[in-house]
Amino acid sequence: MDEKKSDTKFQNFVEVSKSFVGQKVAVLCARYQYRGVLSEVTDDCLILANPTAVEISGASASDRPQTEDAVDGSLVVKSEAVEILYQPNWSQAPLPGEEGYGNES
Repeated sequence: MDEKKSDTKFQNFVEVSKSFVGQKVAVLCARYQYRGVLSEVTDDCLILANPTAVEISGASASDRPQTEDAVDGSLVVKSEAVEILYQPNWSQAPLPGEEGYGNES
């Protein structure tokens, strides 16, 4: 694929990602998965507020991830590291600082 087509496809990813700003999302990267509120999208990164590092997500229809750890502050993920930006059911579970976070359902 030539560089111009690659840049256009990446720009499309950025534009689509911006439609999720303010919503709870999950971000799947090659090694790790995160969830939080997508607070900002730039040409080279996604910023999550109230983030968690999801170790074991479980089924997409689950109410919450099986295992996750809170990440202090905001989390900045390089856009080129993102494989999938999505909203499985468990991505909507309470986040750090929200009522119900860490409680079993």
